[in-house]
Amino acid sequence: MYFALTPCEKPAPVPEPETIPVPPVEPKPDYLIEESIALLNEEQLSRISQSSKVKEMLQNEGLRRLVKMIDNSKNPEYLLDKARKEDQRFMELSEEILTIVGRDPGQTGAEEVLEAMGMGEKP
Repeated sequence: MYFALTPCEKPAPVPEPETIPVPPVEPKPDYLIEESIALLNEEQLSRISQSSKVKEMLQNEGLRRLVKMIDNSKNPEYLLDKARKEDQRFMELSEEILTIVGRDPGQTGAEEVLEAMGMGEKP
């Protein structure tokens, strides 16, 4: 007696999106545009770059791509909020960075997180 065996079909892996649709940013009137200032001092940047925990977290390629996507976005606050709500790895990374720079992760808004991560609107 012979049985015909058919290979199990595995669903095709779903590729991670390269971009996330971002709503446009409303232009600010000139009188509301703030002057660019240094977001982090040298000591804070040094502590972040030397953190073994941050280095370990950034070994994840998907997390690195997400950070780059947020940093290059025209609306980084939107993507940051979305990532902090929907991506546990990103939330842990942002909270670790906030702790390193001495800010309270639970009380920090999107703009402060972007500043602490060295991101935000480009001049």
